[in-house]
Amino acid sequence: MYRKSTLFQTELANYEENHAIAFSRHHGMTHSSLVLNDSPNSLYQYYEINMPYLILYESIHPQNNLSEYMEFTENSFLDANMPYSEYMKSASVKLHSHDFYELTFVMSGELTMHIEDDYITYHAGECCLCNKNIHHAEQMNPNTEIVLFLLKEDYVKDVFENNFYYDRDGISHSIGSVFHQFFDENKKISLYNAKIYTDFRLIQTVSNNTYLSIINQMIKEISSRHSGKSHMMKALFCRFIEMLCDTDFYETRIHRAKLSNDEQIIYQIANAYQNKKSVFTRNEIEQITGYNSDYVERILKRSIGKTLSEYGRSFLLKNAADMLLHTDYSIGKICESLGYSNRNYFNQIFRQEYGVSPSQYRKAAKNNPLQSN
Repeated sequence: MYRKSTLFQTELANYEENHAIAFSRHHGMTHSSLVLNDSPNSLYQYYEINMPYLILYESIHPQNNLSEYMEFTENSFLDANMPYSEYMKSASVKLHSHDFYELTFVMSGELTMHIEDDYITYHAGECCLCNKNIHHAEQMNPNTEIVLFLLKEDYVKDVFENNFYYDRDGISHSIGSVFHQFFDENKKISLYNAKIYTDFRLIQTVSNNTYLSIINQMIKEISSRHSGKSHMMKALFCRFIEMLCDTDFYETRIHRAKLSNDEQIIYQIANAYQNKKSVFTRNEIEQITGYNSDYVERILKRSIGKTLSEYGRSFLLKNAADMLLHTDYSIGKICESLGYSNRNYFNQIFRQEYGVSPSQYRKAAKNNPLQSN
């Protein structure tokens, strides 16, 4: 077993020496950059992060009555350990989702991932990459250590779409990654996001030093105060994915998650809305799903907290947001194309959905090219 001291020994020793200057240290979850949204009436939990990316370390050791949690950002380090007995009492049985990509690597032991309506087991050296908004939960067996990389989409695009090499003629060539298929699938069902995940399975033993070296470098860089550390972290993420995509050691497979009946119904509605420029009637919803519209609405309320009309409106507003980003149509023309005759009402519901007016949304996109990708 690769204990925490093996993984973080040098890096945390350096951190302890420099943390007063480098970045802030916290004990306990009150300073976490991982934000939980949990409604008692919802089947699911939802997580957000307030940083472009996080690195998490988790382990459980029943024999020592210890569970360990560490959280690294570019400006802080959080250490929130607790007795294993308390960890078991506080562990949630709910699945969760989030609007970021999650790469979970098993350092030692065995991890079972509950993904939608299925259970998948990963062993030391193996990895699971979950798409945005896929419902899942990590179920760690005793004496297991995992490292998680939580990555916002804008950050991932910046990392991998600028990952290229130059040929002899000085022409740049993009180096593809597994994320590019995620991007393509998410465009097809942009609001719901494709229910896919990727396995990285060992086909022959890889030296511990291979992945320990890269992860150790990440911890060393993220804990430092050196110029260029953000660039170094992006390079190391690329190297880590390159390691996982090495066909001499890993078999990579992208899977479509096995959905529960409720999730399948929501998926059918989301898929039908992709080319729809208006809200479905209740009769149309019943034809699409094969279920009574009242029953479908109860599923939506329980799963995502929206009524049928609110859910349909979200797709229209997503269409509006896409047109604001990718066309020069006037806001009046966008309203008309989506069937809204009252521009003030359109502005009001757009602000409710995105937090800004349509004109502010378009202006912000011009100042942030990554948003329009």
